[in-house]
Amino acid sequence: MERRNFLSGAAVMAAGLALGREAAAQAAAPEPQKLVTQLWSRHLQWVSTQAYAQSDPEGTGIMIGEALMQSGYAAVDLTVRADGHVLPQNVATVLPLMLKGIRSTGAICDHIGVNFAPPADPDNTQWIADQYVHEILSVAGANGIRKYRFNNAGAANFAPNTYGDAMTALLDGVRVNHQRLAQINAQYGGLCGVAHTHGNNIGTTVYDYEYSMRGIDPELIGINLAISHTAGAAPPPSSGTALWQLEMRRHMPRIKCTAVEDMRAAVNATTGAVSTSTIEPNPATTGGGLINWTSFYQLLLGGGYSGAAESQIEYTIADAIGGTISLNSAFFADNAAFTQGRLTPAMMIATMKNASDFIRVRAAAAGWGQNGTQLL
Repeated sequence: MERRNFLSGAAVMAAGLALGREAAAQAAAPEPQKLVTQLWSRHLQWVSTQAYAQSDPEGTGIMIGEALMQSGYAAVDLTVRADGHVLPQNVATVLPLMLKGIRSTGAICDHIGVNFAPPADPDNTQWIADQYVHEILSVAGANGIRKYRFNNAGAANFAPNTYGDAMTALLDGVRVNHQRLAQINAQYGGLCGVAHTHGNNIGTTVYDYEYSMRGIDPELIGINLAISHTAGAAPPPSSGTALWQLEMRRHMPRIKCTAVEDMRAAVNATTGAVSTSTIEPNPATTGGGLINWTSFYQLLLGGGYSGAAESQIEYTIADAIGGTISLNSAFFADNAAFTQGRLTPAMMIATMKNASDFIRVRAAAAGWGQNGTQLL
């Protein structure tokens, strides 16, 4: 071989090796942390009637996506439940087309919300059939859904007469059914189910959820941290570290989704009892409620979180006829709130835009969107 040809070949080989190393480095590089503004689609059910959503799912999906984008969100968490956009018994025919319509608008939809509720009885497997678990997750996994929220209703909880070892036994029973759910998630492509913290759930304060999930891959079973519910179970002190901040730091690897409503506390003048309620945030301030949002978003960022910051708009607003109305409901277009003129699409868009603006403002102030992180 001539020296010139040898050197030329060596140069090509060296260049190829360099490109190979660069490609391998790129393949091994972790994805940047992302905080994705997301809306629970219960607050978009007014774009159609429920019957229309079943008969024209693609068209309904387009309307969902368009309303979502007008509201300033990047993603939607689609309701797949009896009072939702997709009825469980119709999931095979309705969900793929609705997802197609939503995504055609540029909106992200890789989350759904279901009414799975794993019971505390370790011998009970009937809930899997009764709650359409296989039917829903097989279709979801085949159509690009990566996470779903469960325990929205009917979740296991501690009865008033439950103490000590009985509590531990209840959590051990829930773990058995969490394991069953994790196996189903793996079967359909590695979906992650996130248990919602609210109401009387065993996991309102996170710690018991964590116990009931020990030994289970957090990429298959995790926690949806609804911060107003969790903080509401133990209102923050006026100074020092709040319980919810400790919970976030301790259990961050298990937290795979968040719900981000603010709250206020009130003290009963007669009894001294403290009560809390969700409130509409004011983007021009730090929110006006009890949650320290700078701390919240910094903890997500510092803990390596990557996922959704989801609005679940459950507060009361002024209606169009001089009264007030709670948005903690599933309003379809034929609901009396719309047919009687108390709510309008423009009011809903404005309310949701206010909520998405607040997420962006507070998350950016905490460092999201900087140093290689993304705020969508």
